[in-house]
Formats: sequence, structure tokens, C-alpha cells
Amino acid sequence: MLLVPHREKICAIRNEKDRRRGPIDRRLWWVFSRSGGVDGGLAVEDRAGVVVIGAGIVGCSAAAHLAGLGWRDVVVLDQGPLFEAGGSTSHAPGLVFQTNPSKTMTEFAAYGVKRYSELESDGKPCFYSVGSIEVATTPERWTDLKRKHGIATSWGVESELLSPGECVEKSPLLDPREIRGGLYVPSDGIAKGVRVAEAMAREAQGGGAKFYGETEVTGIEVRNGCVVAVETSRGRIETESVLSCAGMWGPRIGRMAGAFVPLLTPMQHQYAWTTPVPGLEPVSDEVDHVIVRHQDNAMYFRQHGERYGIGSYRHRSMPITPDEIPREHGPDREMPSLMPFTPEDFEGPWEESRRLLPSLQQTEIERGINGLFSFTPDGGSLLGESREVRGFWMAEAVWVTHAAGAARMIAEWMTDGAPGIDPSGLDVHRFDEFQRSPAYVLARSSQSFQEVYDIIHPQQPMEEPRPLRTSPFYLRQRELG
Repeated sequence: MLLVPHREKICAIRNEKDRRRGPIDRRLWWVFSRSGGVDGGLAVEDRAGVVVIGAGIVGCSAAAHLAGLGWRDVVVLDQGPLFEAGGSTSHAPGLVFQTNPSKTMTEFAAYGVKRYSELESDGKPCFYSVGSIEVATTPERWTDLKRKHGIATSWGVESELLSPGECVEKSPLLDPREIRGGLYVPSDGIAKGVRVAEAMAREAQGGGAKFYGETEVTGIEVRNGCVVAVETSRGRIETESVLSCAGMWGPRIGRMAGAFVPLLTPMQHQYAWTTPVPGLEPVSDEVDHVIVRHQDNAMYFRQHGERYGIGSYRHRSMPITPDEIPREHGPDREMPSLMPFTPEDFEGPWEESRRLLPSLQQTEIERGINGLFSFTPDGGSLLGESREVRGFWMAEAVWVTHAAGAARMIAEWMTDGAPGIDPSGLDVHRFDEFQRSPAYVLARSSQSFQEVYDIIHPQQPMEEPRPLRTSPFYLRQRELG
């Protein structure tokens, strides 16, 4: 039996509450978005229909979609300042590649492109539709790009296979002698995560949602297996629904409620900015060139005005536990999700970058970061309601590319009792019991990081860790080779 009331009933209940409560104070938006946080004397609401934990791109997008579905008493909390709150959204390079073997993930990304393109923040666009090229430097990758071209066509994403010369026409820094061709998707581009979060929050606030920055969640009260309240550093909020969009802090939030969310490992991912590129004359201060993905070396590239940005997965796995992440911004840290750059891990990627893009031979690395992102055992997001605690929902390990789509799904799920599209590859309950152990999660998440750009069949079984479960014939099969 569904415990989620029907959408029309929710709307009726909330509209009646709004009528009794009186008009929404629109001045709150100014306090929240312009001051970078909440005034020291401002207490949180004492009652909410749903409390969203995390004001990154996922939490703000979820709040906007919930408000659009009739929820009028949405409260969004974040321990950091709004809206550059210090999570992955705050430093994400924002490359959006829509094509994915999963139809659901492709639909998420396509919906994100549509929504982000409609948004502005302080008069600036939230999405730059510059297109993308995935280049091939090996015969195997070229075959894979042909296969991916077919996938894109099947899922309704326009794409085109390009010759080396055609790739250079769209991305002039590429060396055509180093590539066999590329896959071009004209509607891909760059999403500005913080701008999207603020624009979505503005949309949500127009529907009555309220945002509180610099407000730490200190506990979640559960009674008879159901959420009844959220304790914060600014007061207690009675609620029957919590949506955790805390990203890499998700396991910590889950423990507060007694809900199981250990299927997530924060991983360090390197990103570096070059000095100005000679001859690069940008039209805008953001990006004019197509984004480029060099999967044979687990790298990607994007323009930053007169500079170039280089992202690399071509380094050792560097996991940390959620409890090791600092809770607050500090005087010696830009934000909690940034670790010190390790230049020794970037030596190989930097050499490869200058080979593929010869103009970079005249530049140096100006600065770099080891940014934290969430990885799961199978690389997928975690969406759905906890089985241990009713009313505790989660949307974790969601990247900028898929944030709007995942937010729409979870909002529909919470409102109508069912998601609008198949959630099977994202459902938090898709894992067997043996896959929930911390050792397994760490091993598989580390492997997911290493394989992020590898050519892998969608149904290919994992190689590590094995063998966790064996058949009665296993020992004999091993003896026989």
C-alpha cells in the first residue's frame, strides 16, 4: 500500500495551509541568496512538508520540481553558504555529455540540457550549448564511437561521426595526426552548476520553498520507523518527509536517521587550468570551443576564456571516507570538497594533453585541484525511499549532467508514489546484501573510478572483487583452468 498521498490531496492540504499562514515573505529570497547565508538571528521553520538536505544542484532542482508539483512547504538546508555551498556542485567543470548506454541516464541528461538552457542567473546563462567531440586514438575506440553513435540515434540524440579534419574544424587546438576521428553531439555543452542551483532555487522559492544556508543538520528524529522531525543548529523542524541530497555527506545523514546509505565513496578527481593559450582569442569569458573527451587516456578538455581546463581520471584511486570531509569552509581551504592538488599524479596527463593539443606546449599549469565526487559500486546514482525508515528519501551520487532529470524523478516518486520512468538502474535497493559491506563498496567504487572511460559492455561482469559467491563446481572449474 502506498504511503504517499495522491498529488491532488497534497496540493489541497498545502494550499489550505498557505491560506491560513498568509502570504509568503518574498524578502526572504534576498536574505538567502544575496547574503551568502542566513542572518544569525533567523530561526528555521518549525514545520515543513518536506525537508531537503543539501542546496547543491540536486537539492535545489528537487525543491523546484517539488514546488512545481504542488508542495508549498518545502524547506532546504545546507551547512555551507548559499549557493556555493562547498559540495561537488561548487567546483564541477560542468561538461554535459548526453549519450549513455542507459536510456534513463540519456533522458536525464537530455532533460537537463533543456532545463538548464531555459535558466539564467544574474543575467548570465546557465548552459553553453557548444557541442562535444569524443575523439578516438585507437581502432577499438573508433569502433566504440560507432557503436555509441548508434546508441545516440536510438535514444533520440543527434550525433555525427567526424573525420580528423572535421574534428579540427570544430576544435582547432586538436592535432589531426593524433586521432582517427570523433563523435560530435551538437547539443552537448557546459552547465554552470552554481548558477543552475541558484536559478532552480529562485524557481522553488516562487512556489513557497525556503532556503537556509549555514544551517547544520544535527539529527533526524524517527518514531515507529517513520521520520517525524529534523534537528538543526537553528532549531527543530517537524516533518514526515526528508530528502537527502547531501552527496558525499549522504552516508552521514543516513546514519542520523538509522537509514542505510553506505553505498557511496567520495573520490578525488584532478582538474587543472593552464596559463593563457597563445593565439586563443575567446569571444566570451566562458567557452566558445566544443568540449572534448579523450577517453583512451581518461581525460577531457574545456575552454575557460583564454585558458584551457583539463580533467583527468588517469591517476590512482584516491578515496576518502565521508567522515574525513571537513564540515565547514575554513581559512586554509577554498571549500570542503577540494583536496590539495597532487602534481605527481598529473605528469602523465599533462604530457598527453600537450601531445593531443600542441598549443598547450606553450603553456604551463596555472593551478589545479583534487575535487571530490561521489562514486558507487556500479557507477550509478542512488534514488528512492529507505526501507528502514519511511519518509527518508535520497537522491545521492548524482552529477551535474543528470541532476535535473534525477530531481524530476524523485519529486514525481515522492508525490505520486511512483517515478515517471524506470528507476531500476538507479534504485537504492538494487544491491544484494553482500554488496553493502564497506570493504565491497570501497573496492567497487575504486574500480568504477578506474573504469570510468573504459570500453566496457553494459552487461560485462566485474573482475574485482571476486570470488564472493561461488557455485558448487567452482573449485573443480578452477582446477581445470
